[in-house]
Amino acid sequence: MISALKRQKKSIALGIAALSTLGVLATSGTASASSTAETKALACGWDPTPALAAAYYNHCDPSTHVLIRVERTWPLSDYDQCVGPGRTYLGTTYEVHNAWYKGSLC
Repeated sequence: MISALKRQKKSIALGIAALSTLGVLATSGTASASSTAETKALACGWDPTPALAAAYYNHCDPSTHVLIRVERTWPLSDYDQCVGPGRTYLGTTYEVHNAWYKGSLC
């Protein structure tokens, strides 16, 4: 019984640590772009933050702008967008469900 309580306390502590880390990552970027150091810590490409219901696209090459396709939930229309280096806010995850590199610069 005591070891089960210790495991539960450890699980709770790990969960709190994970949520704290998500909060730090979520606030480390700006709405349009972040520094190269911050960009490398995040995933490249489609990079949503589910805890904040925020949809982002993170372009990791610091020297180019690329064309992405932003896929939105019906009945909203999908659209193309030019993004620069860093993390670009696309909207909420309720409206945007994916974004991907179209293979060209802009």
